[in-house]
Order: sequence, then structure tokens, then C-alpha cells
Amino acid sequence: MNKKTVALIIVLLVVLAPVSYVLYSYSKFSNVINPGNPKGESHYVVLYSGGQFYIMNPAQYSQVQKSLPPGSKAFNITLKSYITGSPEVDLNLTLRGLYDRFVIVLGSPDVQECKTNPNLYPGSCQFRTAAVTEISALVSSIFSMNYYLLAKSKGYDNASAKEYAYEQTQLRHDVAYLSFWTKFEIGRGALGNEKVLTVLLIGPAEGAKCNCVYIPRKGLLVIEGTTDETLRAEIVLIENIIGFQWPEGKNPEIVSATG
Repeated sequence: MNKKTVALIIVLLVVLAPVSYVLYSYSKFSNVINPGNPKGESHYVVLYSGGQFYIMNPAQYSQVQKSLPPGSKAFNITLKSYITGSPEVDLNLTLRGLYDRFVIVLGSPDVQECKTNPNLYPGSCQFRTAAVTEISALVSSIFSMNYYLLAKSKGYDNASAKEYAYEQTQLRHDVAYLSFWTKFEIGRGALGNEKVLTVLLIGPAEGAKCNCVYIPRKGLLVIEGTTDETLRAEIVLIENIIGFQWPEGKNPEIVSATG
């Protein structure tokens, strides 16, 4: 084998190895968000009626279904568990954990059309914007509280702890779209892990196949809905499951049928 052939082989290895790694990690994205059969499932109905959200199970909904006023909407949502076997436990452990960073993946690049050409967006800009706003505020609030408690544990007074929590939340969060690069980062595990909480919204623009919420691995929360309005309802359900309380006057009206 002559020197030119050896040199060519080395060049090909140098060029193809990184490309192969990128393509391999990109291809793994599909496996990450389609993890197979869950360890456990829970089924809920999120009912919007009379300006309020009601959280109930299917049996409870069947009892009130015929008496609902006009304009009421019901969203059947499945929670799936791939970690503990309990979707509710998975949600609490994931969202209330302490992370170095958090990233909200707003959806496909098509979501950007809502800013300039909403008619071109294959969904509802109104409800996608509402879903993005609410999940961002929810995760930011929990993230900030965790860093507030961390500051207090270090001896900060109340005012300093609040300032520290605000600064850390601003520094440690980011948004992204579901581009090739984002799929690569999720596929290789750089996003959605024990250090980087990643929330991925999958709606009609992204080809959603179910109305479901699941955590395929620690640090990665997938919220999938066949309509953007369903995405919003799923976030309301998440708030209820983890017992999250909005400051007075800032939360959607949520009522649990279980009391």
C-alpha cells in the first residue's frame, strides 16, 4: 500500500467518523421518543367547561358527560411511565429535580411562522403560544425555587436568595426548535439527562400520534398532542399531577374532580 493510499484512508476516516457519529446520534432520536411499551399507564380526562379546567378519570367523566353545558371540551390524555412504573412519580421526580440547565424545545421550526405568517402554521398559533408560555413559566418557577432553596442552604438571607434564584434561572435556561441539530443533541444524550432538563413539545406540526405525556429517560419530558389545544390541556394536567400552585391571579382555573 503506497503512501497516497494510506493518506487517503486517513483522510476518509477523519472525515467520515464524525459524520457517521452525527448521523447515528440523529437516527437514535426516533428511538428515544418511541421507547416501546411503558412500564405503566394512567388515563385522565381534562375537561374545559365554564372557563375552568377539571381533572378527572374516565369513569368520573362518563358520569357528567351528558350534563355538560354547550362549548365544553374534553381531552383524553394518557400518562406513560418508562422509569418507575408510575407516571405520576416519574413526573414529580423529573420536574422537581435540581438541574444545571433546562431547555424548552418549542416544536418544529414551523412554529416560528406564528411570529410572522401565522396562516402558514399547520396548527393553532393561539394554543401553541399558550402551551409554550405556560410550560416555560412552570419549569422556570420550579427551577427558580430549587435554586432559592439551594441559596438558603448556603446561608443567603431571603432577599439575596431570591435574587440568586432569579439570576441563575436567567443564566441557565434556553429555548430551541426541533431542528436536525436538536434531534442530534437529544439522540446523543446531551439534552434530556440528569444535568439538563429538556421539555419537548410535539403537536400537529411535528406529526404527533397520540395525546400522551411521558418521560423516556431521566431529564427528558415529552408532551405530545394531536392538537395544540391538547398540548395546553396536557400542561394543565401536569401542573395538577405535581401539585404545582401558581401565584394568586396568575394561574388557569383548575379544579380536580377528586377534590
